[in-house]
Amino acid sequence: MTDRTALATKLSALIADDAVFADGGARVISQGGSPPPLVAILTEVDNTVLERTLVFGMGESQVSAVVSGRRLRGIVDIEGNVPGAIDIVGQVLSRDDTQLLKATSAMLNALGDAAGVVTVRSMPAQPLGSSGEAGIGANVLADLWGVDMDATPAPPMERFLASHADKMVGLIHITGGKVTETGGDSDPLQTIWVDQIPEFRKRFKAMHPKHDGPMLVCLDHVISGELGAALALFEDEACVFSYDPDDLSAIIGSWASITA
Repeated sequence: MTDRTALATKLSALIADDAVFADGGARVISQGGSPPPLVAILTEVDNTVLERTLVFGMGESQVSAVVSGRRLRGIVDIEGNVPGAIDIVGQVLSRDDTQLLKATSAMLNALGDAAGVVTVRSMPAQPLGSSGEAGIGANVLADLWGVDMDATPAPPMERFLASHADKMVGLIHITGGKVTETGGDSDPLQTIWVDQIPEFRKRFKAMHPKHDGPMLVCLDHVISGELGAALALFEDEACVFSYDPDDLSAIIGSWASITA
């Protein structure tokens, strides 16, 4: 692809009407792992020609990165409780500094995965290093960090199950009416799936005939040990799973983000 063609492609993307904005005017670039946070961040770097500070919002944290000429020069500020931030802020990225590259990648990955939603705001450039320190191009960083910029995100239910595998004590995953996966202590869930779920779905359909979107329902059922049980529905997929009540808020937040 020629530089002129690449520039035209990027301009078309920038003027598209399907951008989503969060509270405060920040643009949403990744939600529920689609696209993966690091892919979204590097894409923003690759779309930035003039020198700017891109402020990436990830949960309670904000990462301010100086970007110019489709290159990430470095991180100038990190807000929030981010371990190791002092070792990253204020340094210009260089291919020779492998420790800084690894720390920056690990930090962005950890914050993006934990947040579920990544936003960006474009702000005036902040000073960083000398004019001769250009940073590293987005495509080069993708190679160095092992990021597949063309990767196709996994389906929503698959992302949801993968992101909370450690919080699901047991699960039964059903696709097209057939059980495709079980995990953990799934025996108590078999009875719920066979005896309760069909009747619940029949009654819900009768009460809400026009509802066909994703749904996460906490069931009126307590498994031994005070574990809760829930039903997740997305298109032709369903999952019945048990969970510790302490993890419920994180599970609900993740489901809302992935299926939004």
